[in-house]
Amino acid sequence: MTKLNKKFLSVIMSITLICATITGCGKANTETVESGDAQSDASGLPMDSSVMTPWINSTILGMVTEDVNADLKDDFYLNVNHDWLMNAKLRPGYPTEMPLLDAADIVKNRCMDMLTDTSLTGEDAEKIQNYYELWLDWEGRNETGIDPIIPFVQKVRNVTSLDEMSKVLVSEENFKWGVSLATVDLSLNSENSILYEVQISPTELSLQDSAEYKILTENGKRKQKANKETAGYMLGRVGFSKDEIDKALQDMYDFEAKLAEYEKSVLERSDPTYVTASVNPVTMKDIETLSPNYPLVEYMENYGWSKSKLINLSEPEWLKGLNELYTEENLEGIKAYILVHSIVAYISVIDEEAYREYQRISNEASGTTESMPDTELAYSDAREKFPGSFGRIYKEKYLTEEMKQEITKLCRDAIDAYDNMFDSVDWLSEETRKEAKNKLHKMKINAVYPDKWDDDSIYVVKSKEEGGTLLQAILDYGEALRKDSLSRLNTTIDRDIWMVDMLDTNAFYNPMDNSINIIPGFFCDVTYRSDMSLEEKYGALGSVIGHEISHAFDTNGAQFDAEGNLNNWWTDEDYAAFKERADKLVAYYDKVVAFDDGTAYKGQLVQTEAIADMAGLKCMLIMAGKIDGFDYDKFFRANAHLWARVGTVEYMEAAVLSDKHPLHYLRSNVTLAQFDEFVDCYDIKEGDGMYMAPEDRIAVW
Repeated sequence: MTKLNKKFLSVIMSITLICATITGCGKANTETVESGDAQSDASGLPMDSSVMTPWINSTILGMVTEDVNADLKDDFYLNVNHDWLMNAKLRPGYPTEMPLLDAADIVKNRCMDMLTDTSLTGEDAEKIQNYYELWLDWEGRNETGIDPIIPFVQKVRNVTSLDEMSKVLVSEENFKWGVSLATVDLSLNSENSILYEVQISPTELSLQDSAEYKILTENGKRKQKANKETAGYMLGRVGFSKDEIDKALQDMYDFEAKLAEYEKSVLERSDPTYVTASVNPVTMKDIETLSPNYPLVEYMENYGWSKSKLINLSEPEWLKGLNELYTEENLEGIKAYILVHSIVAYISVIDEEAYREYQRISNEASGTTESMPDTELAYSDAREKFPGSFGRIYKEKYLTEEMKQEITKLCRDAIDAYDNMFDSVDWLSEETRKEAKNKLHKMKINAVYPDKWDDDSIYVVKSKEEGGTLLQAILDYGEALRKDSLSRLNTTIDRDIWMVDMLDTNAFYNPMDNSINIIPGFFCDVTYRSDMSLEEKYGALGSVIGHEISHAFDTNGAQFDAEGNLNNWWTDEDYAAFKERADKLVAYYDKVVAFDDGTAYKGQLVQTEAIADMAGLKCMLIMAGKIDGFDYDKFFRANAHLWARVGTVEYMEAAVLSDKHPLHYLRSNVTLAQFDEFVDCYDIKEGDGMYMAPEDRIAVW
């Protein structure tokens, strides 16, 4: 499947979790809530908070009013952020609001200046400005319309046998316009992470989670409704009658439901054991045996993936199931899947009529009432495709060596604090402690900007004056991506090159090169200012840095060694003790009730991020303990405000189902309750809402 189709499928077929990587199951089958209409209780609030435990879910937009507040000893997050939570307004096109989005705005405003700055010269400026202009060229997009897609659609519609279907799936036309029943991509080898490999992953489902096909949640219902409207519109545009549309959608969902029986759910994939269970090296000969019916071998040979010496199959049971289902009996479902998943990818690419319909459907599904301006949407799409071009210009205009050195030093100081932390952990043996410290001190710090950039000159955008169109630019991008990916087969990755968008509103740990990445797209007043007090820096950006370091030692990251390879460096006894502590955290979150239907949280889904939040704060408290006169009140308030957030009911329910981060009021309150310094600072006692007895605390580290 090309990046084009994967990208647009994920946009259309899901409720997007804006900035999910830095933020953070849903409601069970109770009465249906119409999309865009928040459920309300008698008080007029979006939800009845009386069943929520242990705190009100104050991240739901509208839950905090003048009358809804709490003493800081009972709900620190709500108390500190009360006025912000009460007055926050959603930005156009966003189902969520948080101070961290100011960082995205800083980047956006600077990058949008680049897109219209005629004084900029060179390949990078030409590429992004050409693409931006083509995106906004509605006259050109309307002229292109949907006609270029119709021949491929007709080819799929004309299929009358499984053999014909197989020929379509391995054809050049399908590589260009369509999708596959198997997701095949370039990845890194888990056991030797400097080597590229080919990764074969399960079929992408329109509801995105196989569990939804067993018990459809309210969030699943919203996705299904959005999917039907999107696919129905696009199928109608290519000539399907209402009856034909209804049949195609039913055939697709029926086929997906069968496939879902063989695919792991989102929750199952969040289990730490999935890290090793998903490593299943295979050869092309193995694939021939494992996939006798579905033409996976021919697909990989025609595309070029078969040249790879390293191939991994993430879920063998899925491939077995796909082959059992790839029969003449399921032909109509297979055709419908290919048609629907292929065509919905283009709703945001073709003409203005289609794009406005896409906006209407997406806004309704996420509970938003206003769309982003077209100029911002064009910028967002351009930056997603050409992050290196934006990054290089941004670095020259806005970043300094002094900033890089300051952030690097804070990262090094945090690493030293972790060294002290490991000395104080009494449940670690000396053998495991030594290995943990080895991994810690080999950790790579990617701060602010790289010194070496990837060569992305293969990506070229023909300007409007040269006859370029948006659709052609996207197709050219997909073909360049294909050539770039194939050129990397059987080679090694250059770890001096950051394979990330450094302007993302994000900070992260990469287990496959043992690096923490603290990038400028994350910097704004709430995270980093040069004039911040030390306490504020520690409570905000410092805690995030500590959080990212901790991912090297959470239930997933702990399975990778100092070189970034999947390799067990724990003694059996130590890992059992580690797992026991993590299980206690999972059990705590399983009892949290965030919505008014009483549905419990899913601790397994959020455990890695919850572990990292607590360890990150502990790291900063170790550093704070060495400073005379440290203002803990200022520190804790800065940390709580870092996580200030509100969002629509629809957004928050989607987050609880699929985001591995806890909701933000939990990221703050649960984390702070673990530490004596917090308890002592505010004289919190048993009976207070923020009190957690030492024996009940759940911090893993």
